[in-house]
Order: sequence, then structure tokens, then C-alpha cells
Amino acid sequence: MSRKIRWMRRLERHLKKHPNDKVAREILEALKEGRYEWRGKSLHIIPKDVWERMKQEQAQQGG
Repeated sequence: MSRKIRWMRRLERHLKKHPNDKVAREILEALKEGRYEWRGKSLHIIPKDVWERMKQEQAQQGG
């Protein structure tokens, strides 16, 4: 099982017990959307605004 799937399952279990945990919810959303990168063994979440800019730059370069 991949690290990503393990993190997602763990966060979903955590959010059942702590539904108002905004940090956990943000991490889970980022994993689902692909807004993350691994730096060694640690997970780095890319903020939404930076992610949108990266997507726009890639679309301009590709088209």
C-alpha cells in the first residue's frame, strides 16, 4: 500500500473522531487533489493559490 493511501485512510479515521480539525482536512484534500510532494519521508503540501498559478503556467506553456 502506498504512503499516500495510508495517509488518506489515517486522516479519514482521524476526521471521524475530530470533524473540526481544519489542518487534517486540508491535508486530506491536498492528497486527493494531488497538491503535495514528498521531501524525503516528509509530506509537503502546496498551498491552493500556488497550485493554481502552477497549473496556469503549465497550461500557457503547453498551449
